[in-house]
Amino acid sequence: MLQEEQSLLPAAGTSSGTSSVNRSYYASGKGLGLITTIFFVIGEMAGGGILSLPAGVVQMGWIGSVIIVAIAAVSGYTGVLLGRCWQFLLQQWPDEYMAQHVRHPYPSIGERASGIWASRVVAILIDITLFSVSTVFLLIVSENFQCLFGDKVHYRIWIIIVAAVLVPATWLESPKDSWWIATIATIATSIAVVLVLAILIANGKDDTSVESEVTFQSFCLGFAIVAFAFGGHASFPTYQHDMADTSKFGLAVMIGYGVILTMYVPVSAIGSELLRNNTAGNILGSLSSNSAPVQHASVAVTWLFSIHILFGYVLVSNPVSQDLERVLNIPNGFGLRRVILRTVQVMASLGVAQGVPCFTKILSLIGGTTVMLLSYIFPSLFFLQLSSKLGHFVPFHEVVINYIIIILSLVTMAATAYSAIYAFITDSCTFPTVKC
Repeated sequence: MLQEEQSLLPAAGTSSGTSSVNRSYYASGKGLGLITTIFFVIGEMAGGGILSLPAGVVQMGWIGSVIIVAIAAVSGYTGVLLGRCWQFLLQQWPDEYMAQHVRHPYPSIGERASGIWASRVVAILIDITLFSVSTVFLLIVSENFQCLFGDKVHYRIWIIIVAAVLVPATWLESPKDSWWIATIATIATSIAVVLVLAILIANGKDDTSVESEVTFQSFCLGFAIVAFAFGGHASFPTYQHDMADTSKFGLAVMIGYGVILTMYVPVSAIGSELLRNNTAGNILGSLSSNSAPVQHASVAVTWLFSIHILFGYVLVSNPVSQDLERVLNIPNGFGLRRVILRTVQVMASLGVAQGVPCFTKILSLIGGTTVMLLSYIFPSLFFLQLSSKLGHFVPFHEVVINYIIIILSLVTMAATAYSAIYAFITDSCTFPTVKC
């Protein structure tokens, strides 16, 4: 994932610090505002994450809701750290990062902090993570549509139809061109969450449900699902890069996470308590009822989440597209080469979805591996390294906190990765019978 110079660093002779260069990219004032960036933070994570969280809590047992809050706090903090790292780059190397559109902000952070190897690793992990997330989104929407329209069209066919619909939307250049997508996605999910809670409360406790046995493997898989639900960091530097005022990204993360928690905690806690072992991997599969009003509300919820996830696909696939275009030297701006590449990218996602149609397996695998690195380990590591290199003072307690995050994340990653890989290999994966 390298440029022709085999590095993301400025060429020799490029100045650092204050420079007289015309920083046209940020001087235009056409970047994302604070509110829109908040919508991007919410829009990327809330849709797919909230649908799988109740099942994740069931797998972890009574402590699941507590773990959600704890992971949210750590993930929000590391999200803010990534924003501070990008600010370091803008302040120290303005000629390189403020004068033009940067397609690779997160790998650039990695290289400035740890060297060329880090930029390579980060770029590869981002592509794997976001490609996998986009595939999960494709599977969820296809499952939702089969639920909405019945069994006349097979799940496998719905995957093809959804992929075809998504292709033109992926041709947008970058987040600043798709602000309306994030806005609609966030509004759709906010309404859907209220309806889901109303349906769960109206249906009451499932009398056929029992407490699920919590095992080491189930706990690790549930933990991976929660880690995934808060793992939007692969795209965070891209969103910050497109802001008109990048210094406000930390505030956007904090507000965004606050909103996400108001969605995640009630749905996961109430859903897991009322449904217990009957909680479907996709919570929408557990909202059936004989009541006509509840049925209508359930249909509305399915449509709203489908809208969010369709738009979410566009958001998470964009950084992958930009990285591939950088590698293949495809110029910025709309053109035939971009159309071909991004169409092929959607077709590749379609192929994986057809081969591995169980989205929870992909979700757990990614949540326990690449997401742990990109969202919990690298932000703390890169922040400490950049601060040391650039002479920024970091209070002792914050140094300790970051080392604790790194160590605990490494231990957790080992356990969750083992459990997810074992489940991926040993458990069968066939096209599901959609329950609505």
